[in-house]
Amino acid sequence: MEDTLQTLDDLISQFLSLDRPLWSSSDDADAFLEAVDELTSTIHGLENTSEDRVLLESFDLLLESCSMRLKDEFQRLIATSGLDDNHRDHNIKKSQDEDDSHTFVAPPIRDFDIIVDALPEGVATQANRIARRMIAAGFGDICAETYASARRNFIDESIARLGVHAHMAERFKSTSWEELETQIMRWIPAIRVVFHILIPSERHLCNCIFDGFTSYSDLAFATACTPFLQLLSFANFIAAAGQKPESLFRIVDMYDALTDILTVVDEAFHHEITALRECLGLSIEGIFVALEKLIRRDSSESSPADGGVHPITRYVMNYLMAACASRHTLEEAMQSEFGCTETCLINPDRPTSSLAVRFAWIVDVLIENLESKSRIYGHVPLGCVFLINNGIYITKKVNGCELKVLLGEDWTRVISSKVHQWVSEYRRATWGRAIMILERDIRCSHGGYWWRSSKQWI
Repeated sequence: MEDTLQTLDDLISQFLSLDRPLWSSSDDADAFLEAVDELTSTIHGLENTSEDRVLLESFDLLLESCSMRLKDEFQRLIATSGLDDNHRDHNIKKSQDEDDSHTFVAPPIRDFDIIVDALPEGVATQANRIARRMIAAGFGDICAETYASARRNFIDESIARLGVHAHMAERFKSTSWEELETQIMRWIPAIRVVFHILIPSERHLCNCIFDGFTSYSDLAFATACTPFLQLLSFANFIAAAGQKPESLFRIVDMYDALTDILTVVDEAFHHEITALRECLGLSIEGIFVALEKLIRRDSSESSPADGGVHPITRYVMNYLMAACASRHTLEEAMQSEFGCTETCLINPDRPTSSLAVRFAWIVDVLIENLESKSRIYGHVPLGCVFLINNGIYITKKVNGCELKVLLGEDWTRVISSKVHQWVSEYRRATWGRAIMILERDIRCSHGGYWWRSSKQWI
């Protein structure tokens, strides 16, 4: 065995001493792998039969030296990866409106059935040959980590060329909402390219290189894709930052984007995507709570002097109309708020009640606020005119869009009855004095004194 060790040591040392890549010569690569195979086989035989621990340790040290050289060769092979010009032009391009000083943006993708071959032809096969030897030698974890490290530059470049950054949450944490909206509009198409094209391509490459070794393929894939997870975390940051009513629509867009990729997402990311959707859903619920607070805080001293429609009424109803355009997404995001589960059937013409209850409650809060504002006029008829004008505006807005479908006929009739109630109050306030006089005179009238008494009071 000592002779075998010496022979293998002499042979392998010739390769280890070379200062050029072994894979620059296919003959050298083949010969080195054959020597590693023989060394590994010898060690396995010694482990089962030999009690010479010193000799076994010598073989192990030699195998470790081989594995470290294989690691360097493996990293060099993987690091040669890169999209060719055709792939770059097909998947990622610079905005036509931007010059060379600007970042790239993700174009609309219409064909998601794309797998990018990120390594030159034949390299994945050679990398697989190395991976099998390193795993057999007990260095599978190091091989997986080396793969992830070698792929990092390619993945970071791919993300950057989509016009976004893996660490967007950190970069824009002190940015205005207007700038965040711009970043969201970059993030949405970028995340679709990432999960429809880049991640499936990365999974395909891992499966090729670690063919037959699922656990190491999963480890290499998960470690290499860390930047994609960091890019996803931007949604979590937006969910926390967007707590004002105006942030609703961009958050809904992000929610829709995550819903879209959830149908194709790799199993390794499924839990993360689901958790982020739930986080955005909670943010959406929080936005409607913020809208309610905004209505309650609106000053009661700013009512129109002529009893016209109040700005807060226009704002709230136009806001609800705009939000109603995304009612199916909002219903899905909020379906757990009032006890609905994912098994609830959502009728496209009459959604489940969570969103309807929330919208109805917001309008109720608005009407309560308007009734409070009507009392500042100090003149009951004008206060009634104010309520009637705002009530008619509300009912027209509801009847003119999908809000009526969402809220239902019963709720619409309740609001209409309130308007009729305010009309009745207006009539009583304007004609009540005259009616009171007439009723009094009728009770006490006799002969010509009725006309004289009525004239005196009127």
